[in-house]
Amino acid sequence: MRNPFKKTFWRLNTELAAEESGDFSTQRKSQLFEQTKMYIFLQDFLKKITPYLEEGEVIQGYLPLTNQENTAVMTGGVMGMNYARQPEARDYVEKFHDVRGNRLLIFTDRRMLFVVIIEFLEERLFYSYPYDVIKSIMFKKHKIGFFDWSAATIGAIRKQTYYYTLDFQSGERIFTEMLSEEDAQILKRQLAAIPALQKILVSEKVQRNSKFDLFFSNATFQMRVLYGLSILTLLVLIVYLVLIVLGAFGWGPQKELFSVMHFMNLCSFDTCPYRIIM
Repeated sequence: MRNPFKKTFWRLNTELAAEESGDFSTQRKSQLFEQTKMYIFLQDFLKKITPYLEEGEVIQGYLPLTNQENTAVMTGGVMGMNYARQPEARDYVEKFHDVRGNRLLIFTDRRMLFVVIIEFLEERLFYSYPYDVIKSIMFKKHKIGFFDWSAATIGAIRKQTYYYTLDFQSGERIFTEMLSEEDAQILKRQLAAIPALQKILVSEKVQRNSKFDLFFSNATFQMRVLYGLSILTLLVLIVYLVLIVLGAFGWGPQKELFSVMHFMNLCSFDTCPYRIIM
């Protein structure tokens, strides 16, 4: 089931697009039938963000992020624990049944703002990424193949799914996130619609301001290293198992192991000439 947090902000994106085109009728009609407590709560939440915008700064769109479809490394499990103290934060936890899982990337005409909802409600904490100090944005598509056993009567059907990596550095701040297909479409629209974003190079390579950050703050590189180590470990285990099997048949460097085991099985304590005398 689609996360309601995302569905609400997708509707808000449609509302922003309607404001630009001057056509409110369809959105207003749908609001009359689809308004919920969650929608009203988020409208109130966005009003709390408005005072932190610069003079004349305009919000262009929203990219909602959740643990369900995006990265949950820093917002799930122990890292996702948080205690709601403020009344508005407790109200949020009650309505969304979430602590740190729901995040929001806000696109304005000048910068991106990243907000962990409960952190903002508790401490008014958010992160700013001005466009004018972003040298490049990595936006890369990845393909994953899998077998769908539920869609076939006999055997499984080979299917493919896609995900995207978003990575950039703005000043000293680094942002990395995994996006779903729907998230990627939102990002593509913003990249094409916001003039300041159009000036930034979009590539499939990570760029950092220092070599230290390129190594230690590069999730893509770290994933490749972990993947390589996993493959290497698997290969070592396979080679070892092959040597064990060959040794059982008297071939290879492991044959001595089986010779010793065979000798120990034949040699009892009373008959073994090499028994230890105490």
